[in-house]
Amino acid sequence: MKPFWEKDYLADTYYAFGNPSEEVVEWAKTLQAGASILDIGCGDGRHAVYLAQLGFEVEAIDISEAGIAKINRYKELHQLHTLQAIVQDATTYEFKRSFDLIISHGLFHFLERDAWHHIIQSMQIHTKQQGINIITVFTDEVEIPEDLAPFIKGICKEGEIKELYHRWSIPYYRSYQFEDEHDNNIQHCHAANKLVAVKTDER
Repeated sequence: MKPFWEKDYLADTYYAFGNPSEEVVEWAKTLQAGASILDIGCGDGRHAVYLAQLGFEVEAIDISEAGIAKINRYKELHQLHTLQAIVQDATTYEFKRSFDLIISHGLFHFLERDAWHHIIQSMQIHTKQQGINIITVFTDEVEIPEDLAPFIKGICKEGEIKELYHRWSIPYYRSYQFEDEHDNNIQHCHAANKLVAVKTDER
């Protein structure tokens, strides 16, 4: 059984999860020209494509072949030479350099807890000084929707993501709940934590 978003990844006229998130748009404004960005679990590219269009050097990874193929079709059509999108399991990704910004939006709850904790440690190590991590995760404040339960392996505890960044500066943090609706009238209620953390010199 494939998750519902795999079908949306086949469509080139829209992104499965909407426009780039507000905090990504806002914090991209603080980056220097040509900044390096890693998008872990990039889906069909709503953040990666947007950031590459701004001229940033973007590396985007996702386990979905359909999602990456969609990004690369757009990349070729619009000649986004600063964008590299590859099929890659986040749990086996090897960091080979540091980045100015690392994004992980809506990924970690699909991984085992030990796996995404390890990824966060690697993200923190491979973020440049004054660099930024932007993360959104589902949390255990509400029950996991039945149709998503087979895919969610390591749900985050409320406030856990903030604690993992307690040594960094945290200029933005939000705990909230929201409802969304997908194809076939599938309705979900989610609890989420959203975090922007900055790696400061003294931490």
